[in-house]
Amino acid sequence: MARNKILLLAFALPFVFFACEKNQAEDIQLDNSDPLALAPDIRWAVVGDPYAAFREETSWDADAVGYCKQGELFPILASASVASANGVETWYLMEDGWLPESVVSVYPNKYRAQKASKLLGAKK
Repeated sequence: MARNKILLLAFALPFVFFACEKNQAEDIQLDNSDPLALAPDIRWAVVGDPYAAFREETSWDADAVGYCKQGELFPILASASVASANGVETWYLMEDGWLPESVVSVYPNKYRAQKASKLLGAKK
């Protein structure tokens, strides 16, 4: 009986040490070349529609002042809630104009927006 315990211990001991071996953490490389990428007061928008028009004002009837395509990302400069027939709609101001919330996804930092953009298949 004691011999079986010794054999079991001798057999199991290498597995215990192997299981307890520390995993080496991957080195995470943080790109800090863009100081606004992690700024807590800047959100980022990723275009989800195949194509979208920037509007001059927060209205679907406003003139289109530019265009963007799926996967493009932009820093959000401002937002506005606007009453519409379907309730309240949020619009986001980018450098090129306003986009409605229905055509973009909003992220808290540039890195998450870039990851979402890559998942949409955006080409850089």
